Amino acid sequence: MGNQNDIVIRPFEPDNREYTDEEFYQILWMRNGFKRVTIDDQSFEACDNLICFLTPLRYVLIEPGVKFEGCRLLFSKTYMRDMVRENLRIKEAELLSGFGQIPKIILSPKIGDRVHNLTEMIDELSGSAIPNRDQGMASLFKTLLVYCDSRCNIRLNGECNSNGVRLVVKYKELVSMHYTTMHRVNQYADLLHVTPKHLNRVVREVLGVTAKSLIVEQIMIHARRELKFSAKNVKEVAFELGFSEPFHFSNFFKREFGTSPTDFRGM
Repeated sequence: MGNQNDIVIRPFEPDNREYTDEEFYQILWMRNGFKRVTIDDQSFEACDNLICFLTPLRYVLIEPGVKFEGCRLLFSKTYMRDMVRENLRIKEAELLSGFGQIPKIILSPKIGDRVHNLTEMIDELSGSAIPNRDQGMASLFKTLLVYCDSRCNIRLNGECNSNGVRLVVKYKELVSMHYTTMHRVNQYADLLHVTPKHLNRVVREVLGVTAKSLIVEQIMIHARRELKFSAKNVKEVAFELGFSEPFHFSNFFKREFGTSPTDFRGM
């Protein structure tokens, strides 16, 4: 994608349905003509003027209709952090993206037209060599987010101070990096130089869930994705996720999901 601060526009392709990206954030802009969206193991009907905001490594399957219109905006975390300094709710999407919530927005037709025009202008600038191109693209991107922000379904729990939010962001980043080898809250608390009690309290204040649940959710997202969309057997998935014995993983999965990994695979 070039420079890590770039933002680029990519089309949906008639013969391609899977749009998982391992490195970049995505905004999926489905203007019209789409039937269904699957993200990890969650599936829902698409509608006109639908936007989904996705963090990397989410399994994405899009079912288009005969005629469809839309595009994908891909950008790095650095781009969002450095170029979008406004306090927008959609920037909190990364915090909640592992809790069964898919950050999605349904725009009115009028706002949908404006967002569509913004994506076209971003795409036009990305292929040009005019002076101040990057600043222009960043400005258009921020404008797009402003239009989306009031419709975003993301909500943090109550009034959260910035220090607490920053701690939770760091914690979630560590969990996403180490959940296959570190399953205990105290391991992450040590890395963050706080007590497990403090970490759990702050996570509850910001997200309304326990610190342990973030670890569990990351493991379950990975497990469900591998069981559903890969040819790996249960033993391989268990070892990949850091379980010393497959039956420990099976017990964990059944406790969290209500069914065994084998039964889930057959659903």
